Amino acid sequence: MLTLKAKRPNSRKNSMNRINFFILVLAFVAGHALQAQQAIEINLEQARAYANEHNYNLRSSALDIEAARYRVKESTASGLPQISGSIGYIDNIALPVQLIPGDFIGQPGEEVEITFGTKYNASASAGINQLIFSGEYIVGLQAAKAFLEKSRKDYVKTQIEVNKSVSEAYFLALAAEESLTVIDSTLTITRKLAHQTSLIVAEGFGEETELDQLELLVSELEISRDNALNQISIAKDLLRFHMGIEKQTPLVLTQKMSELIDKTAPESLIEKPFVPERNIDVQIIKKQQELAFLSMRREKSFYLPSLSAFLNVQTQAQRQEWNFFDSNGKWYSNSMFGVTMNIPIFSSGQRFSRVKQAQFQYEQTLIAEDQIRTNLKLQYETTMNELNTAWKTLGNTHQNKFLAERIFRRTGIKYQEGMAGSLDLLNTHNQYLTAQSRYINAALNLLNQQVALESLMEQLP
Repeated sequence: MLTLKAKRPNSRKNSMNRINFFILVLAFVAGHALQAQQAIEINLEQARAYANEHNYNLRSSALDIEAARYRVKESTASGLPQISGSIGYIDNIALPVQLIPGDFIGQPGEEVEITFGTKYNASASAGINQLIFSGEYIVGLQAAKAFLEKSRKDYVKTQIEVNKSVSEAYFLALAAEESLTVIDSTLTITRKLAHQTSLIVAEGFGEETELDQLELLVSELEISRDNALNQISIAKDLLRFHMGIEKQTPLVLTQKMSELIDKTAPESLIEKPFVPERNIDVQIIKKQQELAFLSMRREKSFYLPSLSAFLNVQTQAQRQEWNFFDSNGKWYSNSMFGVTMNIPIFSSGQRFSRVKQAQFQYEQTLIAEDQIRTNLKLQYETTMNELNTAWKTLGNTHQNKFLAERIFRRTGIKYQEGMAGSLDLLNTHNQYLTAQSRYINAALNLLNQQVALESLMEQLP
């Protein structure tokens, strides 16, 4: 009995410890879950900065730069001394037998069986090779460095494209939220009118048709609200994708379209000169031209001889017994030094054909540069005109939005006072929503055109 009484408190204590441990674990997991679901509040510049660190394409492009750096190191190392070594061991289980005429050993007319070699052979060798001259190596090293520069410019282009995509997704999400705000405000007014109308109809002072039209309008607004919520979800998912954020992470946009529009400065972009030579696309095609030119030079370098030197050192031992580590055993060494020159003489036109192919590829890059320059000028003029049009359209739709809103509210007041019918209210309501939608689309178009022009005029030194 004493033993049982002594064990019970420990059992309770262990149970309480286990319970406390599980409570701590649950609290820790819950804390991390809440932290994982914590919303990210972000403005446009912060969204761009975050994307520059986490966007999938940018992360991949950064690895391309690192790979290009090691490509330069690889090309450089191929012209530096190359040292190699080898160790060999042979156990001749059965030595080969040779037949020799017996005349050599005083047994004329007979064939004597003789075995050559030893049962155990071991060897160790080391060699060094050094390239002295190679036109292919010189051009290849230049091409590797040019490829690294092109990889860096590709990264810049990807960065410009990511900033543009993040901005467009941010604007789209804001436009969807603006639409939801308009729908919610209109839905609140319409529900209030429908409720007041239902009371009037219940007292016998109104027609049920008026109430039916308002209830139909409320139903249509509720459907529009669901669509707007869906558009917000899609737009934010797109923004998360471009930023490199997981889909489950809540995202709160801290800026409004009106704030971004106030920051727009089309005049400064219009006055800024457009220099195609500093555009990233032109700089990339320039690097492609350099690579194509170096490729042509590489093919021409095969007409030149190449010169290299080598030094080999070898030692070997032959034993009838396995005693290679015996200090009294002999090892036989030999070494050699030499210079090799490879001289191309005749290739039946293969080298000439490769040179011509590389030349044509280089000429294609020249044509591509002209095409890119022409296309950039056309894009600049088109985007500039569309930006001017978008700016004027925004001013008109902004004025129309306020007029339509004022008409709708006044008609609602008249409807409450019995001076306007439900048809008048419905018409002004549709007019108001149309004006709001046109204004939001105009604002979205203006912001997108400005970002497009900024991306086009993103110039490098």
